[in-house]
Amino acid sequence: MPEEDNRIPWGLRDTLLVLLGLLIAGYGAGLFIHFFGLGLPATYRYLLVGLAQAAAILGGLHYFVRWKSGLGLAALGLQKEGAGQALAAGLPGGLGLFFLVMVVGTFIQAFFPNPTPQPFADLVTQARRPADLLIPLFLGSFLAPLTEELYFRGFLFPALKARYGFAAGLVGSSAIFGLLHLDLMRFLPLALGGIGLAYLYERTGNILASITAHATWNTIMIILLYYALQWA
Repeated sequence: MPEEDNRIPWGLRDTLLVLLGLLIAGYGAGLFIHFFGLGLPATYRYLLVGLAQAAAILGGLHYFVRWKSGLGLAALGLQKEGAGQALAAGLPGGLGLFFLVMVVGTFIQAFFPNPTPQPFADLVTQARRPADLLIPLFLGSFLAPLTEELYFRGFLFPALKARYGFAAGLVGSSAIFGLLHLDLMRFLPLALGGIGLAYLYERTGNILASITAHATWNTIMIILLYYALQWA
């Protein structure tokens, strides 16, 4: 990661405020849909909640990075320079993270069988034809990788790293990433995945690498889950 990350103008308070906005937007949208959704299908409920969370993250980052600090997306690691190398590193990185998460998850399942499926996995299992995967793929392969990497790796990780050092930033941002998925059984695999994504960003200095890896990981998971159920 470039040296400029050691002199980032935002602090931990700013990262927590964006995180709070994310939580308020997600739960607020969920409650609004619950009371006023009028039987909206689950796929569209997930889409609206995901869009609300994305708006909160992007809005918060715009305020603290662009408006308050006068910086551009490069401050969050999104750069044209080295984009090709970042994409090339992200694809195998995402494949490796997928296998890592699968192996660790399978190991945990050996001790705690029949875990409750993740809500997003339920959304994929409800798909009956490939067209039904459009919204899950939009959320899991584009929107979540983009917004989560910009926040967790581009915004939170550098703040923790600047305050407590590289190791604490790596572990701390990844632990929060795992906790925010609200799934205790999958906390460890997700946190390890977060460590891998943060390390990839640190090594390449370009957030495109971790965005690509995250998108690759999620896309493989969605497609395999869908076809596994179709062929079952």
